[in-house]
Amino acid sequence: MSVFIRDDPDQLQARPDSQSLIADLRAVVHTVVPVNVMHQKIAVIDERTVMLGSLNTLSQSWTREVMLTIRGGHFARKLLEHEHAELFARPPKCGRCGGTSIELRRRRNGVWFWRCYDTACKTGRNGRSDAWNQDIRVGGGRS
Repeated sequence: MSVFIRDDPDQLQARPDSQSLIADLRAVVHTVVPVNVMHQKIAVIDERTVMLGSLNTLSQSWTREVMLTIRGGHFARKLLEHEHAELFARPPKCGRCGGTSIELRRRRNGVWFWRCYDTACKTGRNGRSDAWNQDIRVGGGRS
């Protein structure tokens, strides 16, 4: 199972209680991938059931948001393919520090890339960010 979550710079993700919940999630889920500036609300369950909508499925507490449930293996597979889920669920180790603190990002030109967010790795001698990153080749161009 893979779960894609917002990355740590997100205000809510950075809170200690959120970090504790993320640690709990990592303890029970095979792969947790932080994604920079992610706002999608998609859940694909058993590669057959898809939930789409405005509801934050992992953090809902009291708002009146909705999710649409669609059942069907073909639709689920097409959605996973469109979102590059299989590729994005396999983050590499950092090419500089060898660590696993890797997040998924997208450049302004549409190119997806992996980036190490380990503090020791991403900060250069001058104190500025010099994070290791690696472009991701997705089928069909830049998407």
